[in-house]
Amino acid sequence: MSHMPVFFRIVIVGLIVFVCFSSLYLSERTTSETTHFVLQVLIEYLTDLQSCIRQENVIDQSTKPDPCNEVCKVPEVKNNYDLSQYNYKCPHHRFHTRIIERSPLIIYIEQFLTENEIQYLIDLAEPLFEPSRTMNDDGSFKVNEYRTSSSALIEHHQTPIIECVERRFAQFQGDVDVDCIEELQVVKYTSGQQYKPHYDWLSNPEHLKDGGQRVTTFFTYLQANCSKGETEFLPIRYNKTHHERFCDILICDEKSHEFGIRFRPIAGNTIFWYNMDEFGQVDHLTYHAGRPPGENGQKIGLNTWTRLQKIGYPPKK
Repeated sequence: MSHMPVFFRIVIVGLIVFVCFSSLYLSERTTSETTHFVLQVLIEYLTDLQSCIRQENVIDQSTKPDPCNEVCKVPEVKNNYDLSQYNYKCPHHRFHTRIIERSPLIIYIEQFLTENEIQYLIDLAEPLFEPSRTMNDDGSFKVNEYRTSSSALIEHHQTPIIECVERRFAQFQGDVDVDCIEELQVVKYTSGQQYKPHYDWLSNPEHLKDGGQRVTTFFTYLQANCSKGETEFLPIRYNKTHHERFCDILICDEKSHEFGIRFRPIAGNTIFWYNMDEFGQVDHLTYHAGRPPGENGQKIGLNTWTRLQKIGYPPKK
């Protein structure tokens, strides 16, 4: 079926959907478990179909050299908008998603931010950068060698453009309340700087009082060159059978099986994941690291964290 034209594959999928749901509708013994099973099968098939369609026009990645050893060609972010219009209405932005893992749920979002939005965020953050800090067991923060990047916090709803960006992150998650989103954090890594393996979920009760647990994380690449700087999920080991289809966004080389899945830094694209499992418990499979850029390299990213409840932001002036 992998060589069947895309049109016929779509027709077949449509027939499968029709037959499955017709059977469920006509059956007097339909249960929620049966419905869930059928939906799960369809989701898996559609995900595989999406990957096959994407790869029809892509040369086999296993025969290509690692682009990080070649001249850096950062894909252009195609969608762009006049930022002055954000004062009146947020743009209806279109993007593409790919399901990388289901447990934990990791979704890759292509072209989630536009070129203008990216430059605006970088310009806004530039005078605010200071050494990044980590959280101590007692709830205090400190600068140490575990996290050597620079960070800048963007005030919640600081401008209409920031508010539109925040709303896009909220809408992606089923239109959660935008006040559940923490202040956006821009992070900058230069050659050799990194964030060693860590979790994004919070363990100190003091930090859970306002907003509760960090349910999800978005990490968006704002600027990067092709000198390493990947994001690695250590517990999720690279599996050629499952992950080779994603070699345009993952590092795929002869040593990949020795590592967790490693996302290439591609400007405008986002990695989204849940920090909690389906039982509401923190997920230890989300253990990840921000690897350092190589010599003369630089990476700028955007951390967006969503809390379980609304955060007590002061009223907007």
